[in-house]
Amino acid sequence: MGREGVLILFAAMAGSWLFRFVLLRALRVRHPVEFAALGEPSSRQLESMLPRHQEMHLRFWKYLWGGSILLLGDRLVSALAMAARLSDVILAASAVALFWFAEK
Repeated sequence: MGREGVLILFAAMAGSWLFRFVLLRALRVRHPVEFAALGEPSSRQLESMLPRHQEMHLRFWKYLWGGSILLLGDRLVSALAMAARLSDVILAASAVALFWFAEK
């Protein structure tokens, strides 16, 4: 699980970032009211660990994982949201697996 785990971890990180970036762009263009309600986040703001971006970060994750994004009726946005969720799950699982096997 050495190199494979690290590769899966990096691929999940890249996928998660890419799907969030495309999802934000789709929300900005296709659902500007929803995007404005989120505080018009950018990918950089969501990547940032600065305290001033924490509220926006939490608002976006609650929106993504709360399910209301799937109720928009937009198949593209729903597919991007599900892909972002899946990437996040794979990222978390690969990080846990990497630590689990590194300990042994």
